Amino acid sequence: MGALQELKDYVREISELYSAIALCAWDQRTHMPEKGAEARSKVLGRLERLAFERVVSDRMGELLAAAERDGAPTEVDQALLRVWKRDYTRNRAVPPDLYQQFVEATSRAETVWEKAKATSDFALFRPHLAEVVSLVREIAELVGYKESPYDALVDEYEPGMTTAALRVLLGSLRRELVAFLKELSRGTPPHELPAGMFPLDAQRQLCREALGWIGYDFAGGRLDDTVHPFTIEVGTGDVRVTNRYQEDDPFPGLFGALHEGGHALYGQGVDPQLAWTGLAGGASFGIHESQSRFWENQIGRSRAFWRYSHPHLIRHFPALARTKPDAIWRHVNRAQPSLIRVEADEVTYNLHICLRFELEVDLIEGRLTVDELPARWNQAMVDYLGVTPPDDAHGVLQDVHWSGGMFGYFPSYTLGNLYGAQITETAEREIPRFWGKVQAGELAPIREWLRENVHRHGRVYLPDELVRRVTGSGLSAEPFLRYVRTKYSEVYGL
Repeated sequence: MGALQELKDYVREISELYSAIALCAWDQRTHMPEKGAEARSKVLGRLERLAFERVVSDRMGELLAAAERDGAPTEVDQALLRVWKRDYTRNRAVPPDLYQQFVEATSRAETVWEKAKATSDFALFRPHLAEVVSLVREIAELVGYKESPYDALVDEYEPGMTTAALRVLLGSLRRELVAFLKELSRGTPPHELPAGMFPLDAQRQLCREALGWIGYDFAGGRLDDTVHPFTIEVGTGDVRVTNRYQEDDPFPGLFGALHEGGHALYGQGVDPQLAWTGLAGGASFGIHESQSRFWENQIGRSRAFWRYSHPHLIRHFPALARTKPDAIWRHVNRAQPSLIRVEADEVTYNLHICLRFELEVDLIEGRLTVDELPARWNQAMVDYLGVTPPDDAHGVLQDVHWSGGMFGYFPSYTLGNLYGAQITETAEREIPRFWGKVQAGELAPIREWLRENVHRHGRVYLPDELVRRVTGSGLSAEPFLRYVRTKYSEVYGL
């Protein structure tokens, strides 16, 4: 057996452990009884450690070195070596005991975060978050960085990205979007829709239908309720979606389903030959977010989509029977500062990310303490968006990410918005009658175009390489800015 095949067999074992970890994590967030939290944190810690020890083992180093000497004959083999060598080098700096401590701490923290958010009690969550932040700082120092410890964190989610580059990108976006928001204030805002209560079971059914429209394969997945929506790839043929709903508003649930469905289509569209190789994920978290934001926003908030989906909406919610498709389209594109990131419009959404980026960098670089975080969050909401959270549930406790130690992830959402707009411009040029297909509900050609150009490649290409292959150019904010200016100017009659 050659060294490359031995490496593939070895990483399959690791990938199978990750599958078990994903299943435990999915259950923890959906069906696990409350009293199972402590035991689950121990089980996850043990499983994560088993996988981690294999990733950083001497055996992995030997197999990588031998496979490199023998040579990788195909593009996929070369990518396999690149991805696992990066993970090996990065993670070998972290002692297994510390990594297990981190996994157990984040598992406990997430369970406490759910309770703290439900009761708007930051004090309950504070010691757990402080422990997670301390561990993340320690890991960043061990992994190493050139300028900022935050570089070590963001690079995990977006290879090659730096704190300095994000400061420039997000700073420029903030200036452009704040100025455009002021322009919109001179326009005519959309009319309010009739208020009412929208039964949760009807919302769940509409979301299942919408996932079907975009091509989500329920034979290879499922839809469940959760506190904070997520998509998780348990393994080949098993990509699961979760969602949440508001009884007084049917749209957050629908857009949540489209968002998570976009992630799931990526997972379901990866080339089967990449299964169990470690290459079946996304090119980066930013590229993954581009797919969720594509279906949620470029498609789901388009006029063409609502001309198709309006009859389905009123079938489930008769209270909206007197509305017109254009009224719904304008309503779901209302631009105004809001408290909750996942419910923000496309103009203000990236300001929520700028805020989180600023706070994360200051936390990791030591200029901000966990005790100071709620007050700093509230002040930043005023500075960025002009609104003040009434409580911590609508403020610093609204996101699950920090409980999971996912510092460095939030910029992926903005990168996803930018990548998504670039990819959409290319798809519009290459797919005949693009918007005509959306209006007719014929979304399969669009999904298959994405599958061919983005999904099937998994992690074979780095994010910059992939976006250049698809669009012909590197990351740029201009397509996104063109997109929001054009659409929202029309919505507001500018």
